[in-house]
Amino acid sequence: MGEVYLAQDMRLDRKVAIKILPAEVALDRGRMARFIREAKSAAALSHPNIAQIFEIGEHDGTHFIAMEFVDGVTLRDKIHRERTELRILLRYLQHAAEGLSKAHAAGIVHRDLKPENIMITGDGHAKILDFGLAKLIERQPQSLSDSSELATMMKSEHSTPGTVMGTVGYMSPEQAQGKTKDIDERSDVFSFGCILFEAVTSKKPFSGDSVIRSLHMLVYEPAPLAELNPAAPAELQRIVGKCLAKERDQRYQTARDLIVDLKNLRREMDFPEELQRSVASDRADRPTTHRNATFNAPLSGAMKAKDVPLTNETSGRQTSSAEYVVSEIKRHKTGAILLAALATIAVAASIFFPHFRSARALTGKDTILLTDFVNTTGDPVFDGTLKQALAVQLGQSPFLNIFPDDHMRGALALMKRSPDELVTRDIGREICQRQGLKAMIVGSIASLGNHYVVTLEGINVQTGDAIGSEQAESENKEQVLQSLNEAAMKLREKLGESLQSIKKFDAPIQEATTFSLDAFKSFSLGVEQQSKGKFLEAIPFFKRATEIDPNFALAYARMASIYYNSRQYDLAAEASQKAYELRDRVSERERLYISAGYYDNVTGELERYLETLNLWKRTYPHDAAPHNNLALKFNELGQFDKALEEARESIRLNPNSASGYSLSAAAFVGLNRFDEAREIIGQALAQKLETTAMHRTLYRIASVGGDVTTMEQQIQWAKGKPDEYVAQNWQAETAAFLGQLRKAKSFSNQAFDLAVARDLKDVAAQIAVGAAMRDALFGDCTLVKEQTAKALRISHRQFTMAQGGNAMATCGELSQAQSVIDELAKYFPKDTLLNDILLPLVRARIELNRGNPAQAIQLLDTTRRYEGYAALQVAYLRGQSYLDQKKGTDSAAEFQKVIGQISRGSLPLYPLAHLGLARAAALTGDTAKARKAYEVFFGLWKDADPDIPILKEAQREYEKLNAL
Repeated sequence: MGEVYLAQDMRLDRKVAIKILPAEVALDRGRMARFIREAKSAAALSHPNIAQIFEIGEHDGTHFIAMEFVDGVTLRDKIHRERTELRILLRYLQHAAEGLSKAHAAGIVHRDLKPENIMITGDGHAKILDFGLAKLIERQPQSLSDSSELATMMKSEHSTPGTVMGTVGYMSPEQAQGKTKDIDERSDVFSFGCILFEAVTSKKPFSGDSVIRSLHMLVYEPAPLAELNPAAPAELQRIVGKCLAKERDQRYQTARDLIVDLKNLRREMDFPEELQRSVASDRADRPTTHRNATFNAPLSGAMKAKDVPLTNETSGRQTSSAEYVVSEIKRHKTGAILLAALATIAVAASIFFPHFRSARALTGKDTILLTDFVNTTGDPVFDGTLKQALAVQLGQSPFLNIFPDDHMRGALALMKRSPDELVTRDIGREICQRQGLKAMIVGSIASLGNHYVVTLEGINVQTGDAIGSEQAESENKEQVLQSLNEAAMKLREKLGESLQSIKKFDAPIQEATTFSLDAFKSFSLGVEQQSKGKFLEAIPFFKRATEIDPNFALAYARMASIYYNSRQYDLAAEASQKAYELRDRVSERERLYISAGYYDNVTGELERYLETLNLWKRTYPHDAAPHNNLALKFNELGQFDKALEEARESIRLNPNSASGYSLSAAAFVGLNRFDEAREIIGQALAQKLETTAMHRTLYRIASVGGDVTTMEQQIQWAKGKPDEYVAQNWQAETAAFLGQLRKAKSFSNQAFDLAVARDLKDVAAQIAVGAAMRDALFGDCTLVKEQTAKALRISHRQFTMAQGGNAMATCGELSQAQSVIDELAKYFPKDTLLNDILLPLVRARIELNRGNPAQAIQLLDTTRRYEGYAALQVAYLRGQSYLDQKKGTDSAAEFQKVIGQISRGSLPLYPLAHLGLARAAALTGDTAKARKAYEVFFGLWKDADPDIPILKEAQREYEKLNAL
C-alpha cells in the first residue's frame, strides 16, 4: 500500500500512523473514488479490536490515511518469535474475531486477514489493521491460469497488503480461484482459520514450494493439523476444520458463531485456573480456621487412603479432608462441575492406593514395565509426556531395566491389541505375566485448579504385592516435572537400588531434559514416532521441542541420530554439536549417548567413539543402543564378524527393535551369507519390523543373483515413502552395473530431485557426487566437474568433499582435487576415517594421474588399518596402480578382491574389476585368461551404451589381443 510513517497529531497530541498511498492509486480516478467511498465506511467502524481510521486526506498531491497507531507487536511475532502459549494466542484470536464480527455486521469484508494485520498491544489486546482496504487497491487477474500476473501480485507473505486476491497462505479458495462474486464474510472466516491453524502448529496450513503449488493445496488439499500437532484438543481441531472447509456453506456462516465456540473452548482450557482463583477469593472472606490446611496439606490427604481429620467450621464434628473440600465446593456456582472432577479423583485414589502387603525389592536382573499415566486433569500436555519423563529418570539408573516401548508394542500385537493402545494397569499386568516380568510401575496425575498431585506405585506382578509407592505435589503445572522427579528418586530406593547408585546417577528430570512441559510433550511425540521406525516423521517434533527450549540437549541428540541414519550428515553434525555443548545438563546415560554422537558426527574420532560405546555398554548392561551403534560402525568398517556379534546382542536385549535385525542382515551380506540375511529379514518382517535398510539389502542380494522380480518388489515398496529417492539410487547402481550409463544418469537425476524436493541437502549432495564418481570411473568426464561443483555447493561434509575430490582427480582435475583435500585436512584434523582412508585415497589417485604409481601404492598402504571402510575403492585403485607399474600378478590379486566382495555394494566396480583382471592377465602373458576376463566383462555389458569411453578402450584392447 505504500510507505507508513509514525507521526504526531499536533492538535490532539497523540501518535498516529500515516500511510502514503502509491501514485498509481491516486492517479486512477475510478479506483481513488472507490477507495475513498469504502474507506469512509471502514472509518465509521468503532471497536476496541479494530485499528481506527482517523482521516483520509491529500496534501500537495500526496494522498494519505491517518490511522490509529498501535504500540505493540504483530500476532506473527507472538506466534513465532515470542512463542506465546496457545491459550493466550486463543484470547488474542477471540479479540480479532470480535472485531471481525463488528466489521461484517457493517457489510465490510477484510479480504487480507493474516498475522501481520493483527497487532497485539502492550496490555494484551488484539487489533485488526487495514480493515476495509483490501479490496480497493489492486485489480485481480481474470483467472487462476494467468500465472505470471498471479505470481507478480502474490509474493507469499510480502504481497501488497490489501490486494483483492489477498495473501498466499491465508486467502480463501474462492479468492484463489478468482470467484469475486463468492467472496463474503465467510472468506474472512477461512483466513481466520489459517491464522488459527498457524497458532496451533507454528506452520501455515497451505504452504508449497511455489505459488501455484500453495494455491493447489489451498483449493484441493486438507489442512494437516492432526499430523503437525496431534496433541491439539479435539474441539480446537474441530473449530479449525470448520473454518477451513473448502465449501463456504460448510464453514462458520458468521464470525459470531465462531466466537461462541472459541469462548467455550477457552473456558474449558482455562477452567481449572479460573476455578482455583474463584475458590481462593471466596475463602479469603471467611474465618481463617484451617484455611492453610484446606488448600495445602489436605489436598494430598484428599488423594490418600487415609484422610486428614479436620474440624467442620459450622458443626464442629470431625470430617475427612475430602468431605471438607467437597463441602467448600458446593458453595460455588461451579461446584457441580468440580464435584464431578473430585469424584473422579476419589475413585482414582481408591484404585491407586489399595490396602497392600509389603513386597521384596527388585534385583538387577528384573525388568520393570511402565504403564501409561492415568491423567485425570483433562490437560493433554501430560499424555505420554510423564511416562517418557519417568523413563528418562529411571533410565539413568544402571540397576533398573526398563521394558522398552518397542517391546511393549510387540507384546500388544501378540495380545491382538493395537500397538498404540494405552497400557493401563490391567493390560500392564497381562503383559508382565506373558513376558515373565516381575514388576510394573503405575503412575497417575490429578489436579485441583493449579495444584497437581503425581503418584507412582511399584507393584510385584507375580505376587500382587506393592513394592513401594510415592506421591509428590506441585503448586502449578510448571513444577510437575520436578514433583515427578522427587517421587521417582524416592521410589528408586524402594525398588532396591543402592543409595550410592542413586547418588551417583541422580540428574533431575527437569534439568537433564527440560523445564518446559510443552517441550517435553513434543519430545515424547518424537520419541513415539522414532520408536515406530518413522524417523523422518519424528524430526519435526524434536525440532519443535528445541524451539520451545533451546537448551533441550536430549532432543538435539535424538535429532542428530535420525539425521545420521537418514544420511543428512551436515544436520547430524550441527545437532550433535549443540547437544555436546549442553551435555553437562543431562544424566550419565544421556551424556554417553551425546558424547558418542559428537565423536562420530562432529570430530570423527573413531577410537574415542568406540571407547564411549564400550563404556556405555559396560555401565548400562541392559541397554541395546550401544551394541546397535557398534554393529553399525563395524559394518561400515567392513568388520562383519564383530558387527554380527553386536547386532545379535542388540536383538537379545531388544528383540522388538528393527535396527538389530537390519544390521544383522547387512553383516551376513558382508560375509556373503545371503540365505541367512534373507532369513533374519524375514523374521523381522513377520514381526512387522521394517526399515528401508532391510529392503536395500534384499534389493542388493537380488541384484547379485539377477532376481528381477524381487528387485522390482523392493522398488515398489519404496514408492511414496519419505525416502523414495533410495529406489532411484538402487536402480542407478543396477544400470551402471550393466553399463547403461544414460539410464544410470537418469535415475541419479531423479533421486537428486526427490532429495532436493524433500529438503534433504546432504542426501542430494551424496547422490550428485556418487554419480560424478561413477561417470569418472567410466571415463565420461564431460559433466563430472559440474556434478561435483553442484554437490559441493550443497554440502561440505567430509565424505561428500572427499568423494568429489576423488572424482575430479580421476578425471585429471588435479589442482581442484588438491584444493578440496587441503581444505578437508585443515578443517577436520581429528577425523580418523577421513585422514586415514579418504584423503590418502584421493592423494593416491592424484599421484597415479601424475604418473607416480609407486607413490600411489605407498599412500594406499597407509589405509590398511581401516581399509575395510573403503575396501573396494582401495583395492581397485591399488590394482590400477600395479597395472601402471606392469605388475600383473599383484594387480590381478587386487582386482580379484573386488570381484569377491560384490555383495558389499559399489556394483559398477564389479564389471570394471573383470576388465582390470583381463589387463593384468595380458601383462603376465596369459592370453587365454585375459581373453576370458574380457569376455566376462563384455558379457556383463552386452546391453551397455556403445559410446562409453572405457568400453571403447576395452574393445580396442581385445581386438589387439585376438590379433596376436
